[in-house]
Amino acid sequence: MKKWLLLSAMLVVSGCKGPSSNVEASNAQASNTKPVELSASAGLVADLPLRKHLQCLPKEAAIVAAHRGTSKKEDLPENARSSLTALINAGFMVAEIDVVGLKDGTHVLFHDGVWEEKTTGRGEVAATNWGDAESFLLKDTDGDFSADRLITFEDALSLAKDRLYLEVDFKSSAKYEVVIDAIRRADMADQVILISYSKGQARKLARLAPEMMLSVGADSIAEITLLENEGVKLKNMAVWMGDGPYEPSFITYLDNANVPVLAWPREGQRQAALSPATIAVTDYALQKEPIEGLTRSGRAAYEACLGR
Repeated sequence: MKKWLLLSAMLVVSGCKGPSSNVEASNAQASNTKPVELSASAGLVADLPLRKHLQCLPKEAAIVAAHRGTSKKEDLPENARSSLTALINAGFMVAEIDVVGLKDGTHVLFHDGVWEEKTTGRGEVAATNWGDAESFLLKDTDGDFSADRLITFEDALSLAKDRLYLEVDFKSSAKYEVVIDAIRRADMADQVILISYSKGQARKLARLAPEMMLSVGADSIAEITLLENEGVKLKNMAVWMGDGPYEPSFITYLDNANVPVLAWPREGQRQAALSPATIAVTDYALQKEPIEGLTRSGRAAYEACLGR
């Protein structure tokens, strides 16, 4: 049985609702620093603004984000309905997804610019209409065909609503205005992080979606100031720092400014890299906990901060 199915049956902490009485009893003798495990009855609550979770999360903990909306080695495709559903069922709170635009204006979840490597389709993504693309089958992360078909961005928002926060990566064919309008119509402006890769892109996204969180690349206070001068509000920033290095003084500055850190901890050095991370992105989400490093005392403070 695949691990994501096992995780569906025994959910690890999502960081919101309190533990069931059975789990409390089983953990009664546990060390105060032992990571908490909860049963599936704890559920997943992603109905609060994402900012609230990021502000309340204890410093020692990091929310795990599934890169490309999936987990490798689990027979799951990237950016697929089954993958997002598996993450939700396993208690994960954040998925990074990729959005492309088709010729007829339909926006779907997909990463590449052509179909061949990851689907049964052929040709350029931007030259394909939805009437053709909706019949393509997706390949899983091992390259084997699955039963999954492409999911539209609007359907992905409907699936994720109040269940999964989304980091939205705009591929070259995606239209910012279309994606942002869909997020607003789904009433999910406070449940997403828009991803930017340059100051120009950050400036445009900040202008089009001033109420939404924005992932920006920066490694110094000077770069944060430059971004503010471009019109990006500090309160909306989440700083992407990859796998480091993580400059302690800059991390302290971000902590004091309540700016979350997005990181990609190297698997072999993961524990050391979790310290600066508010959200830790990984290709192997279902082999980890939805929130890593959360202790019993940390969970109590987290719940109190959330008002749960």
